Formats: sequence, C-alpha cells, structure tokens
Amino acid sequence: MIYLFDTNAISDLINQNQAFFTHFRQVIIENNRLAVCLPVYYELYRGLIWRKQEKKLAALQKIILPQFEMFPFVEDDWLQAARFWSSAVSHGKQINDIDLFVAALAYRLDATIVSSDNDFDALPVKRENWRG
Repeated sequence: MIYLFDTNAISDLINQNQAFFTHFRQVIIENNRLAVCLPVYYELYRGLIWRKQEKKLAALQKIILPQFEMFPFVEDDWLQAARFWSSAVSHGKQINDIDLFVAALAYRLDATIVSSDNDFDALPVKRENWRG
C-alpha cells in the first residue's frame, strides 16, 4: 500500500506527535510505501524558513524525507486536480490547490492520503487521520 503524506502529517513527524508515530512505525513494519510530493515539500519548506526553524528544516531534509519516495506529477494529475476543483466548487466546497494536487496524485496511485484535513473527504480518495 502507498501512503501519501499531506503537509500536516509531515509536520506531525517533525513535531514528534506520539499518536502519529504509533501509526508511522506500524506502516514501516508492514513494508508499506511512504510517499510525498513536491507541493507538500514546498509548503513545509516555506513554513520552516519563514519561522526560521533551521533545526526542524535540517531534520526534514536529512532524516524525514529520505524515508519517503518523491512522486512526480504527470499531465493527467494536473487535469485531475482541475476536475476535482470543479466538482468541489459545484458542491459548495473550496479546497486549496495543494490539497487538490495531493488528491489527484493519490487518485492516480490508488494511495491513501495521511492527513488530519477533512477537506479530502469531499473527494473520491482514501484518507487516514493518524493524530489519534
């Protein structure tokens, strides 16, 4: 199984959320694939440099991200994100672009999104919240 991590999930790793770590360890033991994408890295990176949190940024780059596969986007992912946006807006939901990109990638990979953000529930993707 592929677990695609949203920004708040990687933040839980950086901040050492214990409930989150329980799930994380189990997923690793079961030899599941851990995935992340560049838009999530962008959100993490910009937040950490803005807050001047060099130690957390170093941990992200040297300890956390090496455990993940970085999946690139293909043209169909961008188009799927646009379709998700159109559907969500038609149903009165406003979902940010990065979440739409994560959802489109998860859709293509048949991955489960790891996130505490319930906006994903408006889309035809699987999501798990590991915060406890």
